[in-house]
Amino acid sequence: MAANLPSNVHISQHPSLQAKISQLRSKSTKSRETKALVHEIALIIACEALSKSLTAVPGPKDHTPIGAEYETTNVSPGTLCIVPILRSGLAMVDGP
Repeated sequence: MAANLPSNVHISQHPSLQAKISQLRSKSTKSRETKALVHEIALIIACEALSKSLTAVPGPKDHTPIGAEYETTNVSPGTLCIVPILRSGLAMVDGP
């Protein structure tokens, strides 16, 4: 199957993603669970998709609750825009 796909298509082999898609496909999955599963699937896909596009950069210094100082980590670029494709993609984006 992968041989027929364009080179820029990635088929995820993430075990958690596969398990959640399996749960989503089940006829015994209730509508409340469906919303949670779609959110979790979107989070896994976003992490996997952005892993090569984001870079960890040093952030400002901060303090732990017990007073130890440490350097935080931020990501670059700091601002992202998520655009859902078609109406079915809207469930994957949390709105106000």
